[in-house]
Amino acid sequence: MANGPSSDDLQAAVDAGVIDAAQAEKLRAMRRTSATPLGPDGEPSVLADEERFRFLNGFNDVFLTIGVLLIAAAFLTVTSTGLFGISWVATLAVAAATFWVLSEILVGRLRAVLPGMVLSLLFVAFAASAVVVQLHWDNFKSSNWDVDSELVFWRNPTMVFGLPALIAAFVYYLRFRLPFALGLMAFFGYAVVSKGLYSLGIGVSVAAFGYGLFVLLVALFYDAKDPKRVMRFSDGAFWLHLVAAALIVSPMIMLIKSSTNGLMTSGIVLLTVFGLGLFALAIDRRALLVSSLTYFCGAVYDLLSGGVELPHTGNAPSSFTLTLALVGGFVLILGVFWHPLRNRLMPVLNATPIGPYLPQARQ
Repeated sequence: MANGPSSDDLQAAVDAGVIDAAQAEKLRAMRRTSATPLGPDGEPSVLADEERFRFLNGFNDVFLTIGVLLIAAAFLTVTSTGLFGISWVATLAVAAATFWVLSEILVGRLRAVLPGMVLSLLFVAFAASAVVVQLHWDNFKSSNWDVDSELVFWRNPTMVFGLPALIAAFVYYLRFRLPFALGLMAFFGYAVVSKGLYSLGIGVSVAAFGYGLFVLLVALFYDAKDPKRVMRFSDGAFWLHLVAAALIVSPMIMLIKSSTNGLMTSGIVLLTVFGLGLFALAIDRRALLVSSLTYFCGAVYDLLSGGVELPHTGNAPSSFTLTLALVGGFVLILGVFWHPLRNRLMPVLNATPIGPYLPQARQ
């Protein structure tokens, strides 16, 4: 820490009451204006505006995660029979409480990221399961519980598991401020919101697209609060962008395919991916492109296979092989030239009102 405390260290100091938020921001500003470029974790780096994805502080995080997974496996072996003679519900509750205590140590004190991600998943899963079993225990043990009842039960996973999981993820995020838990909230939030919209007669695809746009707006709000990506807002935005991309891209492509046919569909899909690429460049987030790669491959394959008959390579059509090569090359080229492309795009966007809220290009 020769160059001063990292952004996470400053946040920990704020959480502990050592300094206030204004003082922490002043210290971050001093580091940002220092001669040495800083990376997303607040440490010296030549890529200060790279998209942040930090989940390891070191190999000790992997070591701790293995221990957490072994404890989870131990609980899984006794959830159906009960632990030390206690009920099934109590066993699930004890497991959830155990993962909470471990979170207090590993996340709250050690600030271990990867173990925290696993612990948040385990806490949400076991806590929600405990609530589900408790609320529906009479149905589980009823002699009238048959195959039809079980199908009806699991056809409504939103109210059965989604809502308790959303609440558990929300509580976990409030306590530990783990960015990954914010992604869990967005994920399980879709289960709850989509059920409500579906009951109003709104289709699943429309509900997914609408909710995805909402999550995207929240992610952009987080990004706007941290355009230099040196604070925790950027970490939370990363996971929100992943959830939003999955919810937005799939319904969009499905709508295109249902409205057009043939090569026109492939062409429109390619134009859509191109538009998503420009948007991803503008906000400096690659998640939208990752979510659209499957559809991009399908569109390229349809264009190639619908054109001139090409020779075959082995048992696979060469159009399939060529599709993989072209898309793979496209991803590599885009990754290599990501910053030069942003350098050309940002001057145009900086002339608009949204420019100051976007991550600036690296010179």
